[in-house]
Amino acid sequence: MAWYWILLIVLGSLVGLYLLGFLFFITNGDGHMIEKIYNMLLKYHDKHKREEKI
Repeated sequence: MAWYWILLIVLGSLVGLYLLGFLFFITNGDGHMIEKIYNMLLKYHDKHKREEKI
């Protein structure tokens, strides 16, 4: 494989990751993901019994 193919694959991957991250940031995808994780954790912890000691 020629060196320019390797360079093209690496640069294409970096540009693709940058565009994916930019799209994720612009659409507020990170906030939506955090909200879903928070809701899943909330449901998980609400199922468990807790002892309330003062």
